[in-house]
Parts: sequence; structure tokens; C-alpha cells
Amino acid sequence: MNIDSISCDIFVDVSGTDCTAPFSKLNDALDVLLPGQSLLAVSRRQALQNDVPAFCRQQELQLIDQGEMDNQFYFLIKK
Repeated sequence: MNIDSISCDIFVDVSGTDCTAPFSKLNDALDVLLPGQSLLAVSRRQALQNDVPAFCRQQELQLIDQGEMDNQFYFLIKK
């Protein structure tokens, strides 16, 4: 299994972004995501393993799955 095999409506790569930039990209994608649709975010930053779940709780989003695959951390989020 690889990241490309994870089914989602929108894919967002937040690798290489610092500080608040990953969440700015996530918010931009969430603006076009319809209720019930899912977003797959990937990053190489380990710190996001704690930050994205907290972001999901604050935004009342469902974190369906998270993990590490293909040298990246992934987060499957449902609106």
C-alpha cells in the first residue's frame, strides 16, 4: 500500500511549509471541500503528527486516519 492508494476527494501536500503555512493550505482546501468529503494531507514534518489532530478537533473535523508511509506523514480528514 502507498499514499496514492488512499481514496480522497482532495489531496494537499504541505511538505516544505513552515509554521502556520500548512494550516493555511489546509484551510484553503477545506473551503472547497463539501460536507462528507475527505481530504488527504501529506507532509515530511514530524511535528504535524500532533498539530493536525489538534487542528481537526478545533475545526470540528473528523480525523479518519493518520500514519507514516512512503517517508511521509499522512492525515485523512473528513469534513
